Amino acid sequence: MINVVTAPLWLAFFILTLRGFGVLTLGKLILQLFLWAAYAFALYSSWLWGFGGGIIEESYEGILENVMTTINNLLIHVIGWGIAYSIYTLLDLASLVISFYVVFGLTIDIRNPVLLTASIILASLQLLFISTIYAMLVVRLRSNWVITDIMQFLMPVLGGLIPSEAGRYVMLVNEYSPIAYPFVIMREAALGYLELPIPITYQLFYSVTTVASLFIVTTMLIRIFDKRLREEGKLGLT
Repeated sequence: MINVVTAPLWLAFFILTLRGFGVLTLGKLILQLFLWAAYAFALYSSWLWGFGGGIIEESYEGILENVMTTINNLLIHVIGWGIAYSIYTLLDLASLVISFYVVFGLTIDIRNPVLLTASIILASLQLLFISTIYAMLVVRLRSNWVITDIMQFLMPVLGGLIPSEAGRYVMLVNEYSPIAYPFVIMREAALGYLELPIPITYQLFYSVTTVASLFIVTTMLIRIFDKRLREEGKLGLT
């Protein structure tokens, strides 16, 4: 929910920065590109620090142990909470759309709504699993700041948050990073052009494969923590 409040503030900071560099006008296509790039950052922020941080707090406060006594499955708890949490990320998008309309008078023009919806679902599932893995690693290694710092530097680059138009090297990273595709597809579906020289069908295939792989890794990690919880009467991580 914090992004719903902070999105307009970040937008104001963004505008002031552009004005400071003498940029007075922006085209509709560029504004829409900024909008979807901002939503990508909002998704990462919400899932990693909101959802992932929530799991970390649950483990420290013993809530996950109580969950085990009721639903008997941590994976169901994580996925169920993730589905509910995804509603808040849609509020982030609504906040950004309203902010861009109020400030720039921008009315978004979505070229492929079905593909855009699929990309948001894939991005959300991917971040659900990544944030769960992040939370489990933080709790297991007792080193929040190290893992968090690594995530803060790597994810914006490898996660497809930066549009390929930013430079040739960014395009190469987006092309070869498996976790970048849902966000690339999101911009392509919204703006109506190929950001990468790869057919959409292949991009979708890579995205689904990555999400499935992350689901398998997440399931394996949760089973390990589940086993420790049952054997030791606690998460066995703290």
